[in-house]
Amino acid sequence: MSFCADVKNELLNIRPATCCKPSYIYGFMLFGRSFSIKRIALQTGNENVAKAYADLIKYNYGADVKITCGGSKRPTYRAEVESQADRLKILALIDFGINETVIDRSLFLRDCCPQSFIRGAFLASGNINDPEKEYRAEFSVKNEALANDLDNLLQQYDIFMKKTKRGTATVLYTKDSSMIEDLLTLMGDTNRTLEIMDAKIMKSVKNKINRQRNCDNANITKTVEASLKQRKAIEYLEKADRLYSLPQELLDAALLRKNNPEATLKELCKISSTPITVSGLNHRFNKIIEIYELSLPLEGKVSRSDG
Repeated sequence: MSFCADVKNELLNIRPATCCKPSYIYGFMLFGRSFSIKRIALQTGNENVAKAYADLIKYNYGADVKITCGGSKRPTYRAEVESQADRLKILALIDFGINETVIDRSLFLRDCCPQSFIRGAFLASGNINDPEKEYRAEFSVKNEALANDLDNLLQQYDIFMKKTKRGTATVLYTKDSSMIEDLLTLMGDTNRTLEIMDAKIMKSVKNKINRQRNCDNANITKTVEASLKQRKAIEYLEKADRLYSLPQELLDAALLRKNNPEATLKELCKISSTPITVSGLNHRFNKIIEIYELSLPLEGKVSRSDG
């Protein structure tokens, strides 16, 4: 089951308070595929949502709703009031207007009512991605005017969405994880809010570990390359009988590297018989490499190591 399906199933389990029920039903119906005298229908990929929509209409208005399933790749459920007589009965009994471009806020009797309305709207037209893959939540709204009105309502709760077109629909969406958390909390799904927060923490930890690993790998590569260049210079000078003619501090550094070929500069400083800093030891190795390079024919010279 997808993350979005889990969220919607959780939202379906929330029973609206008596004052919120008209707002909840209104959001569900207004943001369905169609809500007019010609057609009252909902289209969704979640069978439980389709059944809940049908049950709400059946229980509250005594109208029959037919559920059909189509789609070749993944199922798409359509819940529709097919009888015109039933549609007329619903319109006669509803407590809210039937304008498909404006939200009737007169139903919001208490502060909790808009939250139930938004929950119904999300069940009908919303989608949310798995936070392990991508942060994204959206409402796919049938017309731009209604999308703008929903956007204004969400902004009252400091939830700010972006807008785009997808076919004939207007899509309100956000990729901001904090906005998604606020939206889920507003609709009542605090469990999924905590899941997203956990996912963010895990991503942060993984990113930190990866950055540290990449940094460590880069440092290891740099250390190995520097060691190889130092050892090459020392081996050349030794074969040319020039190693032991070096100044004592350079000879000490050369022998330290020769006897500890895999050690880092910091490790060499710790085992050095005389106190020396990493910077000082690195300077001595650079001098050895410089002497080595000056001993080479012109075509054999290489660039000096910086560390």
